[in-house]
Amino acid sequence: VTLLKIYNGLLLRNSLVIDAVFKKAAELGFKDAIVGDGADELFGGYSFMWRVTDPVLWREKRDGMCAEWTFSTGELAAQHGIVPHSPYTEPSTVEWAIRHTEREDCIGTRPIRLSYGAEFNDLETGKIVLREAYQTVSSWRRKDPIEVGSGVTVIGHDPYWSDRVSDEEFERESEVLRERGYVMDRKEQLVNFRVWESVFGKDGGGKVGMTRLGLGEGCVGCCFDIG
Repeated sequence: VTLLKIYNGLLLRNSLVIDAVFKKAAELGFKDAIVGDGADELFGGYSFMWRVTDPVLWREKRDGMCAEWTFSTGELAAQHGIVPHSPYTEPSTVEWAIRHTEREDCIGTRPIRLSYGAEFNDLETGKIVLREAYQTVSSWRRKDPIEVGSGVTVIGHDPYWSDRVSDEEFERESEVLRERGYVMDRKEQLVNFRVWESVFGKDGGGKVGMTRLGLGEGCVGCCFDIG
């Protein structure tokens, strides 16, 4: 929360996993790491892109997403003395992908394993261009979000926080925050928000790199101007 200046549960969950990897890598003496930032965005790795069946619209969405992407990898790695290297965000790689890959190159039905050692099943998947380029033990595994593959999804469920936040407490604080323009959709979010305000002050104290607007303006969940 302090490093990334956010309280969004999904983003923090994924970042926790990446941070743990960098921490372990540093403990093992590594100073550099190859990361996969950009691969899902460039080559249709996200399942919501599979549902975009019109090739022209798919390209528009893909190109737009890649033009605005941001990653927290650098900040997470730096605190452990690691230098991340991302081949998929290199300008030459991005230029090649944007110019030469279409939906049909990235998304299609292929034999996929739902778990390690399981039988293959014909399923829709993304990043085909990468799966076919790198034939490894994980090339044809199912695509899962970082939080799912790592198991950290559990902290997004309210029962995990039952000893920290009671149901009554959650309802009461959520209502107070709703009146301030914040939407708490789960206990995890409330716990993160408490930490966020304890570190940065009320409404971020002008220290989180975003401007908070009036009620009903900006993001519907926080009233910050997110562009």
